[in-house]
Amino acid sequence: MKIIRIDCIPFNLPLKNPVRFAGGRLAVSEHVLVQVHTEDGLVGTAEAPSRPFFYGESQASMIEAVRKWFAPALMGRSALDIEHAWAAFREVEHNDTIKGALDIALHDIVGQALGQPCHRLLGGWSDSARVTYICGYGEPQAMAEEALAVRERWGITSFKLKVGIDAAQDVRMLHTLRAALPEELLYVDGNSGLNGRDALRVLGAASEIGLAWAEEPVHRDDRPGRAMVQRHTRVPIMGDESCRNPEETARELADGFVQLVGIKTARTGFRVSRDILAQCAALRVRNVIASQGDSTVGVMAALHFTVAHANTASQPAELAFHLNTQADLLQDGCLPTIVAGRMQAPTAPGLGLQLDPDKLARYRVDH
Repeated sequence: MKIIRIDCIPFNLPLKNPVRFAGGRLAVSEHVLVQVHTEDGLVGTAEAPSRPFFYGESQASMIEAVRKWFAPALMGRSALDIEHAWAAFREVEHNDTIKGALDIALHDIVGQALGQPCHRLLGGWSDSARVTYICGYGEPQAMAEEALAVRERWGITSFKLKVGIDAAQDVRMLHTLRAALPEELLYVDGNSGLNGRDALRVLGAASEIGLAWAEEPVHRDDRPGRAMVQRHTRVPIMGDESCRNPEETARELADGFVQLVGIKTARTGFRVSRDILAQCAALRVRNVIASQGDSTVGVMAALHFTVAHANTASQPAELAFHLNTQADLLQDGCLPTIVAGRMQAPTAPGLGLQLDPDKLARYRVDH
């Protein structure tokens, strides 16, 4: 299982509807497909989403990081040497998303070699996950209509609602969505866009309508604002941009600023995601598998991690972003499906991915 080659292929997938959020707008998913080849003919596959406005990585920078630093460190090693891989990764600061993709690709190889799906190797807690749909920032009635259509089509009953641009509109939106969806699980994501006082205004409405939790209403560096929110709101706060790695997660938990922690496998792979999971489990803190704007490739990886562990399988997971992409890279027969609001984990070895070469040829952007 010696690694002999690593391919990095940039690809772009247009979205059906651009997603607006505090701090940005996403109309096209710009990702990098990572394929790790071994001398035995096994190929591990994963994707690295480019999100420069959050993580400072672009398609070009991720490809160059692999070429210059990570491929030389992995070449000639066994795909089983995941701890050695991370020792090499830690010698280079940042570049978290491409590190996560390489880690997932290595786990894909291990699963294929052992003939087991990754979720069985990681823990095997469940075989399906409840799915959350993300509604981008927009007019309240339009967001309500989008959520109702999704519930009707896929049976999804958990929704993340983008807030953080206009606090007054956020308050109207929360009351509109609760009126339209009186029994569904609702939570908001501020993408760090609110100051402390505006956050309390939105969270006041959130408390009135029974919001499950609020993700990053205030920027991770606004420590006074985060402390104010912690003191004055009854809505649980979920860390995301403030909990990008185990060190940041430990800080937020110690300060008492978060009561849930989002895990993005695209950001921390499987190996480091489990470090975050263990920290949270020790403190009885819930975890939510969050979306990085994943295509079907990333959704499948996140699904494996979700169902593998009790703490992640117990919460709805953000595994539906691919419903908003106009295309994908997988063969039609192996696309993830949502039935009655749940997604079934694959039983094929590794991640169970089957790429469609024609689709890849169409959407790759390195010609």
